[in-house]
Order: sequence, then C-alpha cells, then structure tokens
Amino acid sequence: MTEPLGYAEALAELEGILDELDGDEVDVDVLGSRVRRAAELLRLCRERIAGARFEVEQVVAELEAEVEAATDVDTAIPEAPDGTG
Repeated sequence: MTEPLGYAEALAELEGILDELDGDEVDVDVLGSRVRRAAELLRLCRERIAGARFEVEQVVAELEAEVEAATDVDTAIPEAPDGTG
C-alpha cells in the first residue's frame, strides 16, 4: 500500500501538470486525464490546508484558554484571613 500524498508532493505534481498544460504542445489524448488529476490534487491540497487550519485554530484556542485561566488566577482578589474580604 502506498503512502498518502503529502501537501508538498501534491502541490509539486499540480505545478508540473499546470506547466505541462501551459506548454505549446499539449497532447490532446492525455489532456482530460491530466486535468482530472489536477482536480484531484487541488482537492487534496485544499483538504490538507483545511485540516491544518483546524488544528492551528484548536491550538490557539487552547493557548487562549490557558492565558485566560492564568489571568483569572492572577487577578483574583485573595480573601482576607478573617473572611472579610
């Protein structure tokens, strides 16, 4: 079983296909399959970006929660030993 294609590899292959399609001598017999492959790679890249964005947002939310919790602890007014404050 082959390893799933990573973002960098998919992007490099996509760029190669685009360069090929931009050329003057595009083989009409393979044009459809190359465009289909480019679409697959584009979907994969978008999925990887969405996954990375989600992961980053989770980490940022966790960090913000930690900062908020630390701030709440730091700004809490300690109660006076006699219970008056």
